[in-house]
Amino acid sequence: MIVQKILDLLKDKRGTKYFTFKEVLDGCVRHNFIALNASISFFTLFALVPLILLIFFILSQWLANSTFALSQLELVTSRLLPQISDQLLSEVINISNKQLSWGLVLFGILFLATTPLTQALRLSFIQILGLSKNNTYLKNKLKDIFSVVAIMFFFFAYIFIDLYLQKTTSLVNEYLPIFQYRIVTFSLSLILMTLIMSIFFKFFMAPKIKKAHLIFGGLLTSMLWFVLNDAFGFFIGLSQPLGYFYGSLRNLFISLIWLYLNTGAILIGAELIAALHKQEILILKQLFLIKNIHRHPIINKLMLMYGGKYKKNKVIFNEGSQDNDLYFVIEGEVVIKKDGKVIYAVNPGEYFGEYALLHKTPRTVSAHICSDWARLIKINDAKVRKMLEEDPKIAQIFMFNMARRLQKLL
Repeated sequence: MIVQKILDLLKDKRGTKYFTFKEVLDGCVRHNFIALNASISFFTLFALVPLILLIFFILSQWLANSTFALSQLELVTSRLLPQISDQLLSEVINISNKQLSWGLVLFGILFLATTPLTQALRLSFIQILGLSKNNTYLKNKLKDIFSVVAIMFFFFAYIFIDLYLQKTTSLVNEYLPIFQYRIVTFSLSLILMTLIMSIFFKFFMAPKIKKAHLIFGGLLTSMLWFVLNDAFGFFIGLSQPLGYFYGSLRNLFISLIWLYLNTGAILIGAELIAALHKQEILILKQLFLIKNIHRHPIINKLMLMYGGKYKKNKVIFNEGSQDNDLYFVIEGEVVIKKDGKVIYAVNPGEYFGEYALLHKTPRTVSAHICSDWARLIKINDAKVRKMLEEDPKIAQIFMFNMARRLQKLL
């Protein structure tokens, strides 16, 4: 059923859902998903030991039961790195058994050792959302250290939620058949994991993103993780021949791939959030990317958001006007005049007003409706500039059309 819905979505090229889905795929290509994910999984691998040491120390002190803390950490690490979790935890135990002082210096070193991971996450989300990097090095480093605390909180939340979820489902199992029991456990796990990931995205993504968008991103990441967990046994079966090539390093190689897949789920969730967050700009982009857009069904939504209907001889703007908005003709015809003389006409599927927008100068021409009536879409300059910054293809189309029209003015 899910596959059929995806196929239906791909066939329906008329709605915002299709453009959002396409933007997620385009975003993965545009942001070089493979390299971006590789860097995050690399930093995650090397940050796990100091991070787990910190969590183990805090849990053992807080709970006064290091055995319980170790068992819960084993649960987490076995899901993140199934093939090398035993080796990882043995290193943690060896270090914790040493007569080392858990002073501020060592504590600070462990925190700093985990900051490359938070920095990689922060920078990747900045890139996906198209934000600028304005903060100084010191502010970014402090933000990365604070992010380590946040990640530890998410680990704690995951550990205790999983613990109480086990107790809850064991009680439910006494009163429900096995089929319903699985549905309940899956539903509770999915809801709680979605909540954790939504908070995670909220923390790492700076702009004010709608809660619904964060929930959708968290839900997608959580669902991908559940699918990966179910597919892990199949993945291990396929990776058996790797032992011939990698020998004793086979487990490390498998763990790297597994970590890469899990961090990839986070990035895909972030891409979905970014696509939903920029949905308004995303729909506006189609004005420049789709041929004969004035005949496309998406125009109905654009007209509701930005459209207007004008009668004959209506003046859209005069020479010397200070507005810098862009106008797109959906129906009718608009003539551009200079000193009272018609320079050129703008037909359906074309736009006008770009010169003043780009140069931030008063209008050098005037625009008049010459047909019995016309329908126009008005886009403010901030949205147009955002489109030009994000999509070089639109910028190229924009500059080509402006150069062609400037020839008519000479």
